[in-house]
Amino acid sequence: MHSVHNLTHSEILQKAKQTALEERRLGIALLHYLQEIERRRIFSPQFSSLHEYVVRELGYSDGAAHRRISAMRLMRDVADVEKKLSSGSLTLSTASQVQNFLVVEKRSGGNLYSTDEKENLIRSVENKSTRQTEALLAARSPRTMAVIRERPRSIDGENVQVTLTLTASLQSKLEKLKNLMAHRHPNPSISEQLEMLADLALQRLDPSTRPIEPRKISTSERSAPGRRSGAEAHSLAPKARTRFIPISARRAIWNRAGHRCEYRASDSRIRCSRRHLLQVDHRLAFSRGGGNGLENLQLLCATHNQWKGTRSVKTLTAASSNDAGSDHSVSS
Repeated sequence: MHSVHNLTHSEILQKAKQTALEERRLGIALLHYLQEIERRRIFSPQFSSLHEYVVRELGYSDGAAHRRISAMRLMRDVADVEKKLSSGSLTLSTASQVQNFLVVEKRSGGNLYSTDEKENLIRSVENKSTRQTEALLAARSPRTMAVIRERPRSIDGENVQVTLTLTASLQSKLEKLKNLMAHRHPNPSISEQLEMLADLALQRLDPSTRPIEPRKISTSERSAPGRRSGAEAHSLAPKARTRFIPISARRAIWNRAGHRCEYRASDSRIRCSRRHLLQVDHRLAFSRGGGNGLENLQLLCATHNQWKGTRSVKTLTAASSNDAGSDHSVSS
């Protein structure tokens, strides 16, 4: 590439415009690729979601990946979006804002927009800035925009900013919590109160820290003469196979996995980064004789657990088909 310092004013302006047009063209081409990747789900099993694929494989930031995926889905659903993105009357950011708005409208209010309504909404935000688009959407549905604004926004490399709308009921509960915890912290901020709530909830719900409850022994076991204690009877009785995984084992699995999906593709050193909807899974399925030993247990996200189950079904189906074909060839 020749140095821009050697170009005339008019050449610089012309080439900048050409580059911007080319950038838009390539951006739309990427959206088409992402649409097909999602349709075929070929980001899986190495990545648990399209977003993770775009961030980890294509190198985009979380925000940039979200904008492109949202714009892609709007382009998929509304035919005119591609033309507007090509002309520049609609940007990736405003397309993403509209798609986020439509998704939240559907999820929180059950408000399904028809194709015509979507097209009208898109026309209303053409050539608008992100701030103008946000104001227009807020005027249409303040409640929906309040939900969207509650999503965390990064303000530096470590902290995020959230805009919250507190109901009267939640304010009352937080005030009560503040009074009960006053001996530890006399005047906590809202964020500090939320951290207190998070600590209390994790103590109760986190499998890696949840206390192990002792087995309850019934009154008959304690009082019946000549009977062994419940613990002795349990130890002498033949062990029946059960899917139940003790809390101590779950705690060990969560700690070993570092609270993160353990899936790793056989041909890659990349490990899944998901921490959402984690599930303890049997490496060798319980139905095929797999036990509850730590070596046979793993922590998987819902996507990879589902993918593993689908692959197992396909393998068994293929094996059954092969067996049936072998039997048929023998009998004939």
